[in-house]
Amino acid sequence: MAESLSLILKFPFKSASGDQISKLSIKRLKRKDISAAQAVTKDEAAMEDVLVSKMLGITIEDLGEFDIADSKLATEVLREMASGGDLAAILGRSVAVGIEDAAV
Repeated sequence: MAESLSLILKFPFKSASGDQISKLSIKRLKRKDISAAQAVTKDEAAMEDVLVSKMLGITIEDLGEFDIADSKLATEVLREMASGGDLAAILGRSVAVGIEDAAV
């Protein structure tokens, strides 16, 4: 199994709990996560926020503290995950030979 990937923030911040956040592990989402987001809201942008926060293991409030550059990257990672693409490439990591190396 490949090493899990992380989102390294360009602009770290303090969470609502007072912790300094500079790096967040990325969790692969499931269909049930989409269903849960759809149950909360029908607004696509709000659904995307719910999914990004779930993917990164943070609250919506902490997601709201992201710098716009980090927010853009998190959204790109979510969209790449949804399309089955190479997350390592989006994150700027080198990719070794083999599909399993890009898995999260």
